[in-house]
Amino acid sequence: MSQSENIQLTGPGIGLTFLYYFSMTVVIVVFVGSRSVDFTFASPQLHLYSVVAGLVAGLVGTLVNRTVTMDIAFENQEKFLKRLNQNLLEMGFELETEEEDDTSDERAENEEDYLAYFRTGLAGWFAGGIYVALSDRSAQLSSRAINIRRIRQQF
Repeated sequence: MSQSENIQLTGPGIGLTFLYYFSMTVVIVVFVGSRSVDFTFASPQLHLYSVVAGLVAGLVGTLVNRTVTMDIAFENQEKFLKRLNQNLLEMGFELETEEEDDTSDERAENEEDYLAYFRTGLAGWFAGGIYVALSDRSAQLSSRAINIRRIRQQF
């Protein structure tokens, strides 16, 4: 990887995250509500309830699950990685390791620049991953907002 390459870790922004939680909640409320005895699919009250529930779910989902990045500067990369690994291990995240492929030297070079941490088991499905892009004197972490808030408290 060339040194002049701009490393950006991005995910869905606030708009897409809100739209996802809003729309999925509206669909679920309309579907479940239309199956009840009190409402029909065309009922205006059902659609009002679904929009209100969608707004609440969209706001909460956006606050908790939007993708956030965090930059950390350090002097010694080895000490930083040791501290990062320890802090993330305490949070339940483990460094993802891939099987070695001896045919690609470029791949081995890139493994030092990008790290991915995940939780094991069922918690991993809900927590999302923490992605780290390393450069000479800084690291950029990208994850869900709730994970980044916990990391900020430790650094």
